[in-house]
Amino acid sequence: MSMSYEEAAYEQYMNDLYAEHRKEAIEEFTFERLCSYYSENTLLAKPAFDTLSEARKLNELNPTAGLIFAAIAMEVGLKATLLKPIVHGLVHAESVASLITDLTISHTSMDRYRTLLLHVLQEHGGVDLNTFKRSGSTKTLWEEINEVQKIRNTIMHRAEKASEQNADLALGVSSEIIDRIFPEVVVKMGFHLHDGYRICSDWKCKHKGTHLEKIIDST
Repeated sequence: MSMSYEEAAYEQYMNDLYAEHRKEAIEEFTFERLCSYYSENTLLAKPAFDTLSEARKLNELNPTAGLIFAAIAMEVGLKATLLKPIVHGLVHAESVASLITDLTISHTSMDRYRTLLLHVLQEHGGVDLNTFKRSGSTKTLWEEINEVQKIRNTIMHRAEKASEQNADLALGVSSEIIDRIFPEVVVKMGFHLHDGYRICSDWKCKHKGTHLEKIIDST
């Protein structure tokens, strides 16, 4: 099916936008700016962390409600803890960063941005979402993210119910992002976490309660 004039114009606009920011990304991306975003937004993971916790509780009562909340945690976790910090390493404007992050996981024509961002995530975060698979899964995590989104949309727009298997998938994917990948990226950035979500850059507090604490204090 051929595109309308408006669709063709929009596609060209997206191509131009990508070309512009791809050049900027290559020339201006800095690891320091990426790290500074994490250090300035120490509670960025809390909304996703809390929503995932709520999803686990709901899943025991109603798989459909559990899946919806798990899907929310999955998308918020992916955007807030992984993609948006990277976008801030690419562009300066807050509005542009938020726009690109949203489009990356919501618009099919933004596959170019997704490829660029995931490449940066692999380079500086040590995680390749294009090939990464959860333990025991035959699909990549990115494929599972898309699957959860489709199930969520079916529930929202057709009032269908989620199976326990679908709810478990959504919980597994969101947990992988929030409880495993995010902490690994944070550690690679030189930080650590408290309470599962709060980012901390104080290297001394990692040793509180250990024999190294006295040595550190004495020096």
